[in-house]
Amino acid sequence: MNETHTTVRGTVITDPTTRRVGEDSVFSFRVASNTRYQDRDTGEWKTGGTLYFSANCWGRLAQRASGRLVKGDGVIVQGRLLTNEYEKDGRLQRDLEMRVTALGPDLSRMDVTMRRAQAEGSATASDGEGAGRPLESGDAEDAMEIGSRDADDAPAEESAVSGFAEAVRV
Repeated sequence: MNETHTTVRGTVITDPTTRRVGEDSVFSFRVASNTRYQDRDTGEWKTGGTLYFSANCWGRLAQRASGRLVKGDGVIVQGRLLTNEYEKDGRLQRDLEMRVTALGPDLSRMDVTMRRAQAEGSATASDGEGAGRPLESGDAEDAMEIGSRDADDAPAEESAVSGFAEAVRV
């Protein structure tokens, strides 16, 4: 079977949802990705065609992403593309879906502070100094802060914080 794996840079255009399918969690959202180019004759920037698709994260990725992503966030998603066919009002419809295997913020559009995910039950510092050392009681909250904002926004303390800015606990 031929599978199409790809990486897409885009914007979350719907409020993400989490649902249960059997024993698994599925974290879903829609992505829009378009091209921008400069018209050689006029020098004006134009928007090319837009690719729309549903992104579905399963398992551990769904658990880690759930509640951390909001509409408007710039993302980079990687996964396998599928076309779903269904009938609606007597007409055959098609929808593009990506089964996401990797998901991250688009750092060209946001400022993000990250920490490494730790194995369950072990917490260690991941900052530049003392990385790998066990976390002390006061360290845990600092190590878990993830903040993001649009690069064009006001300074971080004045910016709206996206879902990527929520504390991550693995």
